[in-house]
Amino acid sequence: MKTCVIIGAGGRGKDSYAPCIEKGNLMKIVGVVEPDRQKREQFQKRYNVEENMCFEDYKEFFAKGKLADAVIICTQDRMHTEPTLLAKECGYHILLEKPIAPTLKEVKLLEREFEDYGKIFMTGFVLRYTPFVKKLKEIIGSGEIGEIVTMSLNENEGFWHHAHSYVRGPWSNSRESSPLIVAKSSHDMDLMLYLIGSSCKYISSYGSNFYFKPENAPGPVPERCTDGCEYKDKCIYNSVKQYTEGKAEYFVHKFECGNKKEDIINALKHNPYGRCVYRCENDVCDHQVVCMEFESGVTAVFTVSAFSLENNRTIKLMGSRGEVGGCLETGEILVKRFSDMSERRIKIDHGTSKHAGGDAGLMEHFAYAVENADSIKEKVDRWMFESHKIAFAAERARVKNIRIKM
Repeated sequence: MKTCVIIGAGGRGKDSYAPCIEKGNLMKIVGVVEPDRQKREQFQKRYNVEENMCFEDYKEFFAKGKLADAVIICTQDRMHTEPTLLAKECGYHILLEKPIAPTLKEVKLLEREFEDYGKIFMTGFVLRYTPFVKKLKEIIGSGEIGEIVTMSLNENEGFWHHAHSYVRGPWSNSRESSPLIVAKSSHDMDLMLYLIGSSCKYISSYGSNFYFKPENAPGPVPERCTDGCEYKDKCIYNSVKQYTEGKAEYFVHKFECGNKKEDIINALKHNPYGRCVYRCENDVCDHQVVCMEFESGVTAVFTVSAFSLENNRTIKLMGSRGEVGGCLETGEILVKRFSDMSERRIKIDHGTSKHAGGDAGLMEHFAYAVENADSIKEKVDRWMFESHKIAFAAERARVKNIRIKM
């Protein structure tokens, strides 16, 4: 069995990818790199990692040379490039969490560095590995809806999800992480490329941080929701309400304080998630639209927005002979044919792993690629570079209010 080391034992490394690897018996997890002692020790205990394979710093780990077959890099966005280049020097197969780099300059650097890499190098674009998207790809390939003419993709973040990750959380400031379109939606750009099967030619984009700023506060609000805010009963972004009885309960495990209400409230008094959403000094978009024309002539529109109840993706592809669309999370697909005006409904079972089965699908694909690397001709996923370039171009088009030729 091939072996791997997880670099970054946080939400993606510890809570998403490692469980999929273990459940599917895909690879043997033999090491962990994590600066947080508590997380590192939790990971070590859960996956029976030897003490000499637990590292606080990735530089210390890579200084030891090659200790496994593969590494899965799940550090924060601005800590992606250096460990990836060190992994290349050691000759590891690499899965790098998206976005692969926080700047266009670093994306191009990685593209150059890995041009002739003889090992597997791919990123965490989980959407293309979901049963839902695989079925869409099958329907498109069958010719049932003819040639694709236009496409629309909506990433409905969920008001509570956006507040957690992109207002209060680590992706709230583009200078410290990445723009929303890169951090959140680079794999949506990949999904569009994957389904359309053509490169993007022109791009324009519009959006802003419309709502989460001081002037939209209901009045004089304190820095934290736990500081006695007089608007707490009416505010839908009241952190106490969101994390103890709202949809944001989903994220409470990240606090590592248990599930008792009083412990959650105490954690909110100190961690970033107890802050008032109107006083977070965030600068990333809370809504953005991207308009694209592809070399094949296909046009597409992508919309990402904080202002939805559910956190899901809805998609529609319109072809010359019919249309197909649905919702990724519910697994519902509807195919309509022009010839007989018929409708066909399909229900996809995407299992229990996160991202509608995409996390498990990605890990299965990576493990297979590592196991069969010698027989795989294209070891480096070239599409990931174009997906990131599109995302950065969209942000530039938005900021400068221009149309960009890719």
